Amino acid sequence: MKLFGKLTDLLARAGLTAVKFFAALLLAVCSVAKFVLREILNILKALLRALGFVAGVISESFRDRVKLSNKLTKDIRTARKESPSAAAKAVARFIGSFFFGEDGVFYTAFNYIAPVLAVFFLISVIRYGSGFEYGLAVELNGKQLGIIASEAEFESAEHEVEQRISYSGDEEKFSLESAPRFSLKIISDSDKYISSTELANIMLEASDEELTTAYGIYVDGELIGAVRDKEQVQEALEDRLFNYEVDGIVRDVSYVNKVEYTEGIYLVDGLMSERSAISLLTSSRKKRGAYVTQDGDSPAKVCQKYNMTLEDFAALNPKVKDTLKPGKIVNVYENESYLPIQYVREMDSLSFIDYETVEYETSVLNLGVRSMLVKGERGEKLSKVEVTYVDGIENSRRVISSRTVKQPVMEEYGIGTYTAMPDDPATVYFGDALRGNGTFGWPLNGGWVSDSFISNRMHKGMDIAAAEGTEIYASREGVVVSAGWNDGGYGNVVMIDHLDGYQTVYAHMSLAISQEGDYVEKGQLIGLVGNTGDSYGAHCHFEIRYNGIHCDPKDYLNTVDMGEDNTDDKDKAKNKRKIS
Repeated sequence: MKLFGKLTDLLARAGLTAVKFFAALLLAVCSVAKFVLREILNILKALLRALGFVAGVISESFRDRVKLSNKLTKDIRTARKESPSAAAKAVARFIGSFFFGEDGVFYTAFNYIAPVLAVFFLISVIRYGSGFEYGLAVELNGKQLGIIASEAEFESAEHEVEQRISYSGDEEKFSLESAPRFSLKIISDSDKYISSTELANIMLEASDEELTTAYGIYVDGELIGAVRDKEQVQEALEDRLFNYEVDGIVRDVSYVNKVEYTEGIYLVDGLMSERSAISLLTSSRKKRGAYVTQDGDSPAKVCQKYNMTLEDFAALNPKVKDTLKPGKIVNVYENESYLPIQYVREMDSLSFIDYETVEYETSVLNLGVRSMLVKGERGEKLSKVEVTYVDGIENSRRVISSRTVKQPVMEEYGIGTYTAMPDDPATVYFGDALRGNGTFGWPLNGGWVSDSFISNRMHKGMDIAAAEGTEIYASREGVVVSAGWNDGGYGNVVMIDHLDGYQTVYAHMSLAISQEGDYVEKGQLIGLVGNTGDSYGAHCHFEIRYNGIHCDPKDYLNTVDMGEDNTDDKDKAKNKRKIS
């Protein structure tokens, strides 16, 4: 009763709390709605006041206009009584006041129309002004040099002049007498922009030095010299590309650096001969470098990669022997060209896919034995690779496509779970332990060998004596092809086909538990030891047949060190459970 009372009290409190919560929530919603409505009402009141003010201004002007009209009309009536001339003057005053007075038609129209016209005028001026094109006029030493897009163009021209001057070998030959002046100018049809190169030419022409028209040779934007005839230089560089020796089929043979020729004004002292320019651009030098050896490398292979002699390699690496371990750093000579040549080659590259390793519990092995059931094999992946070479040395590679040509084979280790063993494994076969290949397991839960294969009675199997009712297990997995009574002397018998040419027979059972057509696993209970058929004492007559030929079971049973020698049948293990 006390527990019921406490539960009732707890439920009542919970209900009260819920009611308070929803009441507070409702009050909050009402407060928010009240606030929103109040703000909307204030906005409407403000709009009404604004409309009232505008209406008041308009109506006040209208009332003043009506009062003035009434006064002028009254004046006209009074003037008519006096004389015609006075009436005419009154009418004139009325007309003038109506159209040109302080509250007249034209004055009022001007007050309303003038702001609108001003806005339209301002918009027109902005649109007119925005239609112009502006540029920076450059003035140097009181002379306008031209029009450029930005000050950066002038700075670029200055840099260009500095390059041409420094190349001549005398940086003091040219200097600006004064700083340039820039002014914003509207571009007319007669004006035109000039480039930084054109501006540099104009600035150089302002000097007193001897100038000439030539072609500047620029490598990645840097001037390396100027020649009169660029055609000779171009043809020499193109011939070098055309005659460059490469192995295999390649594409996109080109220089790594960008070579440009710019026509312009250059100092005569700064010109170089075409032969000197060609010699410089096609020159190369050797420099020392480092190489990390790969799998399969040898000094000869490294020398082949870097176009070295074995004597050079030995001089650079006096402690290195004929064999090179992967990951070793060796010294090499690298050929560094003034203009390196790059090319692209597509090739197939074979790489390996590592396999996984797993462990299973399996009845193939005796309890506690760990052995490899399936040997792992690496997979293979064939990739189409785009390799970029610079001066014959691989610089980078990119995988275009790849496909697996061989799937990796998972490596499997078995952990034995098969527990059937003879009473004494060390003395099971007349003083000798059974050390066969382990293809088949001991078929009984205990027992010992009481008669061997082909004894003096032409025995075609192995007799394993055990107490009646001892459990008999399938020595390997397979399909039961015969089960039950046999009139040929086997008594109750079970025959299992292992589907690889092997069959096993278990005879003289007291009870055959498996039935014909059953698929049984290794270690599965199939019957009990008995003394049926042509038998003298409880035992299991165990046969192993291969393609109908009887085999000695001792060659297939291993009750001591099963699992040390793998067989082709181990990869057929059933009831596997992955444990790691």
